[in-house]
Amino acid sequence: MKRILLAVMTVACAAAPAFASHSKPDWVDGASTEFPREQYLTGVGSADDLNTAKDRARGEISKIFSSQMTVVTNSQAAESTVQVTGKKDQNSFSQSVSNSVENVSKKLLEGVEIHATWQDEASRVYYALAILDKSKAVSAVTDKIADFDAQVKQYYAQMVQATDKLTRVKAAMKLLSLFKARKDLEGDLRVLDGRGMPNPVDEAAVKSAAAKALEALDVVVDIT
Repeated sequence: MKRILLAVMTVACAAAPAFASHSKPDWVDGASTEFPREQYLTGVGSADDLNTAKDRARGEISKIFSSQMTVVTNSQAAESTVQVTGKKDQNSFSQSVSNSVENVSKKLLEGVEIHATWQDEASRVYYALAILDKSKAVSAVTDKIADFDAQVKQYYAQMVQATDKLTRVKAAMKLLSLFKARKDLEGDLRVLDGRGMPNPVDEAAVKSAAAKALEALDVVVDIT
């Protein structure tokens, strides 16, 4: 009898870890001890099938950066109302800036990984945990902001040194596009590190100078 009892206890102990692996993970309720919020962004998705749960988990993280995807629409809508000589060149620049921001967004989302999945045996619902390493995301955003800052200095110098109104206006519009894109990226950076990235130029002063340059040129409003 003792041998049988010992054998039963041995089997129970051996089965314990396997049973524990089916217990509800902490991340299902939104907080993961393995991936603290100070270092990671996390998203949890649930569905009746595993692939949908994974997609929803990734979607929870992508919501944080969704504001960046409006840059193209907003930037072009604002500038398409102004008709000046050289508008095609300005729209091309605006598109380039917008594409740069979109590329950063894509790079961030490509860094999202599905780290774990779990199925509730009672409800048969699947859960998925998506993670994004904040340090990698911060690096991608700060690199692009630094690139925008370098362009701001370049076009500000062009605006100040320009001898004709049209060249000055084109530089001014490019500056405003860069500031718009920078603002969106800096907002996401604050989500990631809580601090943001100080602007190396006096944005208010540069915007004021750009506004004066625009006012000095006659424009036609397109209300189509």
